[in-house]
Amino acid sequence: MNKFCTSFLVILFLFISNLQAGDKIELKWKKFNEGLTLAKKENKRILVDVYADWCKWCKKMDAEVFTNDSVGLYLKKNFILIKLNGESEEQLKYKGESLTAASLARGFGVTGFPSVIFLESNGDAITKVPGFVSAGDFMPIIKFIGDGHYKKMKWEEYLDKYGPKGKVNY
Repeated sequence: MNKFCTSFLVILFLFISNLQAGDKIELKWKKFNEGLTLAKKENKRILVDVYADWCKWCKKMDAEVFTNDSVGLYLKKNFILIKLNGESEEQLKYKGESLTAASLARGFGVTGFPSVIFLESNGDAITKVPGFVSAGDFMPIIKFIGDGHYKKMKWEEYLDKYGPKGKVNY
């Protein structure tokens, strides 16, 4: 193992070992336009969590998936995170257009909540994942997008190579 890998593993181990039992990764969610600007600046992909205030499955995603240590660590490192109320009349700017959050969500094909939209750092759509997804099932999805595998292979090929669960290092 080279020195860089060894150093990285030591730092990662120290970071993880400093987490106390019960500590949770705190994700920093941005508003839509702020997140787009930051993603372009940092050249990071974007995860947009499209929710509705009344949605129990959205609250379950917040409580069980986005707070999962493995999911949280990966998201924090690899994505700019945006929360978008898919029913809001808040005015946004996207690709030179002014539109409401609700019309933007519909434009991305959101028909129910929760939905997760993945975008390139320039705001171009990658894909959408509708509905509640457990933390164990969400990890392969965010790694597929975050590690850029979607540019080289289809989802089915990725699953064949890395496995849906167990084989992927979380």
